[in-house]
Amino acid sequence: MNKLRQYQIPFKGLKEGQHQLQFEVKDDFFGHFKETYLHSGDIDISINLDKRSSLLVLDIDFSGTVKVVCDLSCEEGDLPISGKEQLLVKFTETPGEEEQVIYLMPGETILDIAQHLYEFITLSVPIRRVPCANKNGEPTCNSKALDLIGDNTTDTNKGESINPIWAELEKLKNISS
Repeated sequence: MNKLRQYQIPFKGLKEGQHQLQFEVKDDFFGHFKETYLHSGDIDISINLDKRSSLLVLDIDFSGTVKVVCDLSCEEGDLPISGKEQLLVKFTETPGEEEQVIYLMPGETILDIAQHLYEFITLSVPIRRVPCANKNGEPTCNSKALDLIGDNTTDTNKGESINPIWAELEKLKNISS
């Protein structure tokens, strides 16, 4: 049985006008997509579906957390994400190539949004993943890895010994300035 079936919208029986839909994305959702760096999460999705005679407009709001590996401490944590997206669904015999537009044949009765939800969630994850950051974006990791990084930094202004390779590079830097 297809577990992504719950992300299919049977729109044929809906009357024209506004409709509210609610979905939840849990850990098993991510397992259906190959080569993903997201493997678990807990995301609530709210969709306002506006059905018109030849068009569906889906306003999608989502928020929750995804489990990611921290770029600083290499520890796993829950990263908060949220987003707002819009999808247009056009019924036509001749599909086009517009972004955020889904083309369906006039006889179609079901809209599968699983792939679109996955893409929206994935694209809402920032490039720098620090799930332990505070509200100001400053890392609050309490990790041995960060302690080790702090111990291995040197300050050339204090006269501490540094790696000879870095010393030679520092000389080159001073010559060019």
